[in-house]
Amino acid sequence: MYSNQENQNISTKELLYLADTLKNEDLLAKLCVQGALNSQSQSLKQTLSHLSQERLQNISVLINTLQQQSGITH
Repeated sequence: MYSNQENQNISTKELLYLADTLKNEDLLAKLCVQGALNSQSQSLKQTLSHLSQERLQNISVLINTLQQQSGITH
C-alpha cells in the first residue's frame, strides 16, 4: 500500500485505472438499480438493491482514498 509520504504521487497510469474503476462501479450500480426496478422477484430485487449499495460504497471508498492521497478536501 501507499505510505503517507508527501513526495509520493499517483502515476498517470494509476489515475487512469482508478477512473476506469469508478466508471465501472457507477455502471454496475446503475445496472443493479435498473434490474431491481424491472424485476418481479422480491428476492432478486433485494439482491440487486444490495449489490447497488455495495457498488456505491466502493465508489465512496475510491473517492475518499484519492482525496486522502492528493490532499484534496471538499
